[in-house]
Formats: sequence, C-alpha cells, structure tokens
Amino acid sequence: MQYKVIKIRHPRYNHQLIPMLVDTDDYDFPLPSAAIWGFDLWHSKPLNTVEARLQDLAAFYEYVDKNHPSFFEDAAATKILTHRQITTLSSALLTNFKYTLEEDVSVKPSTFNRRIDSISQFLSFHYSRYVHKLNDLQQMDDRQKHVFAMVGRLRKKRYSKSEIEIHTNQAKSLTIDEVRIIKEIVRPSTENFVNEVNPFSPELQRRNACAILLLIELGCRAAELVLIKNTDEQLKFTTNPTVVITAENSNSSRLRYRSDGASHKTLGRELPISKGLQSLIVDYIEQDRPKLRKQFNGQFTDYLFVSKSDGGAMTTDGLTYLIDSLYRKVPNLVNTIHPHRLRVTKGIEVRNAVDKDYEGSNSPMIKSGDMQDTLTTWGGWSSTSTMPERYTKELLQQKLSEYLAKSD
Repeated sequence: MQYKVIKIRHPRYNHQLIPMLVDTDDYDFPLPSAAIWGFDLWHSKPLNTVEARLQDLAAFYEYVDKNHPSFFEDAAATKILTHRQITTLSSALLTNFKYTLEEDVSVKPSTFNRRIDSISQFLSFHYSRYVHKLNDLQQMDDRQKHVFAMVGRLRKKRYSKSEIEIHTNQAKSLTIDEVRIIKEIVRPSTENFVNEVNPFSPELQRRNACAILLLIELGCRAAELVLIKNTDEQLKFTTNPTVVITAENSNSSRLRYRSDGASHKTLGRELPISKGLQSLIVDYIEQDRPKLRKQFNGQFTDYLFVSKSDGGAMTTDGLTYLIDSLYRKVPNLVNTIHPHRLRVTKGIEVRNAVDKDYEGSNSPMIKSGDMQDTLTTWGGWSSTSTMPERYTKELLQQKLSEYLAKSD
C-alpha cells in the first residue's frame, strides 16, 4: 500500500508516540487531514483504536488517489460525494491490500464494516470543518444535511449481522433426527394427547408450533415469518397449500413501525407447506389467535402471529424469546434451533431436490440455470445473488467428497 500508519513522537506531549497516516511515496510525510482527525481521536480513544481507524482510512486514501484525486479540493468547497462515488468507494473498501489487485481478494465482512464506520466518521469530521466556515446559515444547514445523507448512504453498504454470520461462521444443516426431535418437542397437546416435553403453556403451544414448523418448512428469515399476515392473499389454503412472503408496505396506514417491519427488505415469493401444518395453522387461527389478539392503538393486528404481551404483532425479538424458552427447558437444543440454521437446512433440501430432478441429465447448463433460479426464488434473493452457494456449501462439499471417494 502507498499509505500506511506509523508512530511519530510529538514534542509537545512528552514525545509520546502518536499514530499518523503517511504517504510512503512522499518520504513518509504525514497527511494533514488524516493527522487532524487522528489527533482528535487520540484525545478521546485508546491508542490501538486510533491506529486501527487510521489503518481503515488508509484504504480510503488508496481509493481517492486512484479514483478521485480532487476529493480534498472538492471537500473544501463542500462538494459532497455522489451516489456513484459512494458505490465505487464501497467496492474499493472490499480490497484486501495484503494481496495484489490481480488476485482480487476481499477483506472479511467484519473488516469491511469497520472500514465503513471509520471512513463515515472521518467524512463527517472532515466535511464539518468546511461546512462550519460557511457564512450563510441556510447554506450551512443545507450542506450539513447533505453530509448526513451521504454518510447515511455509505453506512447502508454495511453487511448485516446475518450476512456476517453466513460469511464467517457457516451454519451446519440439521440432521433428519434433529428435525424429528424438534417436531416432537413442539407438538401441541390435545384432549387425547399430553405432550409432557412441550415447554410452552397450553394457550401458546399451537402458536409456537406453527411458528417453528413454518421456519422448518419455508426456510424463511425470522423477520419474514413475523410479517406473514392472516389473509387469503398470504395464506393460500387450497388443495396445495402455500404461504406468500411479501415485503412490508411502508405506506400502509396499519403499519406498526416495529423495528422488523417496514425496514425489512425481502423479495416476494410463494412457498408450499404440508397439509398437516396447514391444519395446525387453521386450528391456531380459529381457536387460539382470537384469544391472544387485542386492540393496539385502536386496531386489531392483521399479522398471523400475535404477541401475548400486548395482543399486537409478534416481533423478531418475541420470536427469539420463544426459541430461548425452548433452550431454558431443553438446554441441549441451544446449538440446534436457530432460524438461520433452519434456513440453511431448507436450502440444502431444495438444492438436493433439484439435483435429483436432473439425475442422469446431460445438460449441465440448463441444470445450472434452473438451480440458480430455483434457489434465489426460494431464498428471496436477487437473480444474480451468490447467497445460494453459501447456504448450500455443505451439500456441495459432501457431493465432492462422495465423488472423490468413488474415483479412488
């Protein structure tokens, strides 16, 4: 890298070593803007934090040196980065500079997120220095709003927690026996059958069983599950029952503004469920849901899963609490039941089913295209997403091992 962090002794602070970002092509000359920001951080943050933030800033300087050499002159004129520049910047921040550009190696998602945070802080600090020098208060306010919007766009490029988990800790799929055990534990009691291992109170057993079984059969995200509504448009219970997953409408007059509501992004799709689960959901809707549902802000919720605490829509936090309750009663389930692991299991099941459909086929191109289309539709991803490969990596490794074993 052309830019790196070195420690320089400061004569006014008892010659303490202060991290500085320098240009190695210019005799290790400290970079003024980075030095001002780093010095400001040094007064309030631990030394290793300052050094790490400046290391992140080095990636930004690499970007502006190659793609936006007029950045600092533009910033002095309070000229804000455009949407396109934010996009190219975020792409550049993925670069792992320990390798050559030709090798095209990306940093870990957690490192990328930290870079986004560091550079967002730098941009806010750097632009504010010039915005506050404007004489016109209206112009100052307008420019500051543009800076906030620009930083917000950059922060939206961060990986989500689930994406980081997928990249760093590949979840394993459940075995057939593990799925069977989960189903046996959450099976609701009836007049003729008492499930002594079910940890939930009688009035919640059907609701909770429906929630967990839908996670198993649909393989949907937790935030998608709590957005399912009790409507004919989303619960299509005909000869072949299906559930339609849709994105929350942020313009709806019935929006509850819960954190997992309108902000959740998903691609709509229609997925099949078993007739047994259909019957269980119908029983829950007819017998249990009316007793749980109460008015919230003067309205009754349309969402399928109702919270016992306030009678409104269940949230992802409520779903997490539901699953945590299973852990408290059956500690051995702590590493088994997790919405993401259930999703991975379903993804492998779907991919395996597509594989079997094409068994003996001599048309791998058609198979490849159908595989991508099927998996992205099931998972709610864009048609070019690489997520299906990440979710079904375990199956691919298994098939590779089987192939290699046969070839020995």
